[in-house]
Amino acid sequence: MKKSIICILALICFNLTYAQELTLVETGKSKSRIIIPVKATAIEIKAAGVLQDYIHRISGARVRIKSDKKKPKNGEILVGNVNRPEIKDITLDKLEKDGFLLRNTGSKLMIGGGTEKGVLYGVYTFLEKYLGCRKYSSESAFVPKQKSIVLNPFEDRQVPVFTFREVYYRDAYDEEYMDWHKLDCHGEIGASREWGFWCHSFSGLLSTEEYGETHPEYFSFYDGKRHPGSQLCLSNPDVLKIVIKNLKTEIDKNPEPLYWSVSQNDNTHYCRCPECSALDQKAGSSMGSMLPFINKVAEQFPDKIISTLAYQYTRKPPTDIVPAKNVNIMLCNIESPRHINIEKGDTAFCEDLAGWGKLTDNIILWDYVIQFSNLLAPFPNLHTLKPNIQYYRNNRVTAVFEQANREIGGEFAELRAYLLAKLLWNPDVDVDETMDDFLSGYYGNASEMIKEYINIMHGTMEHSGTRLDIFGKPVLAKESFLSDSLIMVYNQIFDRAEKTVSSDPGKLNHVRSARLPVQYAILEIARDEKTGDRGAFIADGTGLLMPDPVKVDILNKFLLQCKATGVTRVTEWNTTPQEYYDKYTKFIEENSGKPAAVLEK
Repeated sequence: MKKSIICILALICFNLTYAQELTLVETGKSKSRIIIPVKATAIEIKAAGVLQDYIHRISGARVRIKSDKKKPKNGEILVGNVNRPEIKDITLDKLEKDGFLLRNTGSKLMIGGGTEKGVLYGVYTFLEKYLGCRKYSSESAFVPKQKSIVLNPFEDRQVPVFTFREVYYRDAYDEEYMDWHKLDCHGEIGASREWGFWCHSFSGLLSTEEYGETHPEYFSFYDGKRHPGSQLCLSNPDVLKIVIKNLKTEIDKNPEPLYWSVSQNDNTHYCRCPECSALDQKAGSSMGSMLPFINKVAEQFPDKIISTLAYQYTRKPPTDIVPAKNVNIMLCNIESPRHINIEKGDTAFCEDLAGWGKLTDNIILWDYVIQFSNLLAPFPNLHTLKPNIQYYRNNRVTAVFEQANREIGGEFAELRAYLLAKLLWNPDVDVDETMDDFLSGYYGNASEMIKEYINIMHGTMEHSGTRLDIFGKPVLAKESFLSDSLIMVYNQIFDRAEKTVSSDPGKLNHVRSARLPVQYAILEIARDEKTGDRGAFIADGTGLLMPDPVKVDILNKFLLQCKATGVTRVTEWNTTPQEYYDKYTKFIEENSGKPAAVLEK
């Protein structure tokens, strides 16, 4: 009798569990349909289309898309604000603009979203988290194959802590990559509906060409005279009138964007005239002249948000001025070291961030995460990404712009973009787990070797205390994480990695791109050393210099891989891989045949 009761209870539990499962596809045939509102928004239509497409890619089944005019039935996937009882208890307003709710009741799957892209972000999260799809880069994705799709019950509500999340890598502006990883765009590379002007807009709002000769008093005074083309004289009332007039003209031409930057040019030649200096001195910051000017501009555009830079000489918050409600502070940490998290490595910046946080919560943090002067140099800062983003969240930052490489390529560009995107959505994400998942998908069987390389380089750098600077160079680390012995270890690791994936052209290409920074470091150190074990030259039997054939081979492989993957620049703004190769070749040719003593240190 006792055994019979146990069996009955077990059967009941089994049936309850089974009844809660939702079958979308069974052995390649659809058991569901996607429901959207009869007057669906463009985002709801796109979200439904994406979901339909990926379910077909996974299972081969075509799930039909129907409007909510259809009579309800079990097994539906409700996408967006559909007319169904199950949606009525979802408070979509609490999802803000980008949040979403995923809910599987066992009879229906609901994907609800906020006022903008929330429902689309919900679809991509469902595909990744519950169906196992991945989007590693614009050209690298994973879609599992399975004939049946059966879901257990779940509820998943997500609302991001940052209202604006941008990762400034060229590859991250691929449309699907941005939607998949829930990223925004200010418009320099991709399309943006949110931003009119982004930054450094003074020169565009008051032209040097138009006023430089006729009204030099509109520009900065320093070193005893006015300097047209530097910054603006913010205490001059005519400057304010002209800026407001020209900004209105731009807004009238493009009324949709909410954010408009009115901000300093990219130099430190601010005005030191008596009037501007008095305002700055009183406020204890160059924001003394800047912020009142910005507040007055913002008064004229109450339905817009006027953004201004807190950058270099304006980084420090003023003591007696508060930003207007529709003023955004774009705070930049360009001076901070990158080998250590900012909370420990740059207390001066942290004081400024805390100061701004006492004045406003409308702060966008402009962060820098690569080495701009050497885009392909090893730059072991991955361990700082999470603590920095968590620190920003904890200090009233509401938006984050992660400046990386505007060019194609760069050291671990795909990995760093992936980690940043995940962290900007959820600063508490498990970085090790996320990294391992990426490495496995992107590098395949070579993933353990790539992880070994990352761990050795980061561990050595942290132990040595070597400073990482965004304008640094490989030769500064040639005695620490780029020592001769470690370069040898790195090459051995990459030799194994390339051999492991030699039969997979795509993965082999990824591994060879990951090796480019090691090759670049070898070449840069060789040019600096010139002779010796690490130099670009060796001496022949007569004591004359000849190119080291090993370095020449590395230079050739470096150029070929850059061209194979479309790398556009070696340094920010200039020096293509071909130009780098030509300059290096010229350096070798000019010094070949010279006596070794000429180049020896």
